[in-house]
Amino acid sequence: MLLTRELWRRHASGIAAAAIALYLAITPAAYLIAARPAGTRFAPYIAYHGALTLLMLLAWAALRRAPRPSLVLAVVVAGVIARLLLIGAPSFTSTDVSRYLWDGAVVVHGQDPYALAPGSPALASLAADFPAPIDHTDVPTCYPPLAVALFAMSAATGPGAAWIAWKMLVALASIATLLLVWSHLRSGERAADVALLALGPLALLESGVGGHLDALVALAVTVAVVAAAAGHMRSAALAIGCAAALKLVPGVLAIVIVRRATRRVQVALLCALPLALSVAVALWLRVTPLGSLPLVAQTWSFGSPAWALATWLWPDDGGASRLALLAFGLALVLVMAWRRPLVAAMQEAFGATLAVSPTLYPWYASALAPLVALRPTAWSVALVAVLPTSYEVLDAYQARGEWLPAQWPIVLVAVAPLVATLARSILTTRPSSLASPLRAPQASIT
Repeated sequence: MLLTRELWRRHASGIAAAAIALYLAITPAAYLIAARPAGTRFAPYIAYHGALTLLMLLAWAALRRAPRPSLVLAVVVAGVIARLLLIGAPSFTSTDVSRYLWDGAVVVHGQDPYALAPGSPALASLAADFPAPIDHTDVPTCYPPLAVALFAMSAATGPGAAWIAWKMLVALASIATLLLVWSHLRSGERAADVALLALGPLALLESGVGGHLDALVALAVTVAVVAAAAGHMRSAALAIGCAAALKLVPGVLAIVIVRRATRRVQVALLCALPLALSVAVALWLRVTPLGSLPLVAQTWSFGSPAWALATWLWPDDGGASRLALLAFGLALVLVMAWRRPLVAAMQEAFGATLAVSPTLYPWYASALAPLVALRPTAWSVALVAVLPTSYEVLDAYQARGEWLPAQWPIVLVAVAPLVATLARSILTTRPSSLASPLRAPQASIT
């Protein structure tokens, strides 16, 4: 055992360099998986995701033992290169990008995406020129106006260029998030933790392959955390307000920001300003939110252990379970906002929000990924590692149009964070030379 630790210490730099190089070598495999026939992609995708996860953990562990600035810089550069490599990767893990661009094209076409579903006869002429989404064609958009405005910017480049324009925007947001986290960690003792974001598969693939809006939400949340840590509470409020204006759920983190402000009323108003302003502009342009958002909030469900348990215990309760989960989650957020340090409160509040949501797609955790690097915890590392297992539903859906999600990913998502937390607790009771790197972090953000 002593010999193994000594060899690890001596060769940590080489191990980190090898892990980074191998990570970049297999990143383009996403293109090969996308080229496989529909119905055969899940197994290679989850193996790919697992391999990237192992290389991330290996590089991170090695960097913690040999935190040379040149190696930390190399891992950041590798993260940037990986994101650039996947800009052209087909979005085979979801159909969200096609819906984003369609909603944007409806606005460019002079119509209201909140009033007209893709299948509406009023949009037949647009469908003849612009690729229409393939599912949920009977419901109008549910995205907030700021998000739809970004969709419209990409769609305005035309049907041939809109997709790549959107993928480039998402990639730039993901890169900006990485660089912001690196700039915050680089001067401290925890610079190596940037590897958890630079090489984190969820952050990489949900932006590079999925092309999800959540990458921009993650950037806004990261700006808010870093600004709040520096005492710039008004900037933090505007940033978290932008996150909510892009996707409403992260707005719950405004509670954490307001709690730490000295001028709470002013900061609360700034948190609400981006959403209020974007809605006002939309109404002035005769675009009418909320569209299908109430329907989505009342009926959508997928991949959530808490929701699966609630519906098993109380079937056909007329929506009471959703309200109960919402109230429970809000109570957890309030407790964390008042009792926890900043980054812990942000991470755990967002984790609680994910935990009580009836819908838990893998990309919903994109805003958690930078918080994992800012504060590595066993449960958060485990959660972002196992969430993509719910993509198992795609094979049957893409091959036969059947939406039949299995139960085992839900069980795994529920159990993995608990097991990881227990394992960390056991390891940290051992001598420090053997302790897990997922120790109680000495965070640089308080």
